[in-house]
Amino acid sequence: MINLRERRRIEMAREIQLSTLELIKRDGFGSVTTEAISRHLGISQRTFFNYYANKEAALMGETPTIPKEAIEVFLTGSDNFYVSLYKLMLANTLSLTARRNELLIVHELMDSYPKLSQIRLAGMTTLRDELSSVLTQKLPTYSSLVLVILSDMLLSSAWSGIELWLRDSIDLDKAFDQSWSALMEASNLLIPS
Repeated sequence: MINLRERRRIEMAREIQLSTLELIKRDGFGSVTTEAISRHLGISQRTFFNYYANKEAALMGETPTIPKEAIEVFLTGSDNFYVSLYKLMLANTLSLTARRNELLIVHELMDSYPKLSQIRLAGMTTLRDELSSVLTQKLPTYSSLVLVILSDMLLSSAWSGIELWLRDSIDLDKAFDQSWSALMEASNLLIPS
């Protein structure tokens, strides 16, 4: 359970991100400064910098984490590993549903501003480490290298589904299923014949 202080920290980080998105949509990425974001929110720049290092980080927001409930079900559920893993990754992907508008803006800007891709990559590394840790609990006999590679593959596949969802008129769960099927097909290519 999140304590009040942590909840307020999360809410302020989210407010900063949403204000950054609002200003960028209105004024354009190049015109927005940390000073303008702070002024828009009525906070000091020092407060801004307590949450984010720069406007790019504020635009990207905090790195999402795997939903705790999904982790619990994965670790304690009675489904076979494949089904459990599918459900974990689907829950993780669907947790982004409410963030579609933000992700659309970020996705559009990534090609023009390489720093955003660097921040996204750092966030994906953090998420990979979290997923790898969860997989280690479920599969303690596998090497950490195997589980890191599996985590990278799973997150890359999920991101491909998210990009499909952002690009096309498709529900996120259906986009995830397409990327999951493609991951299974790609995995079969690695099986020696």
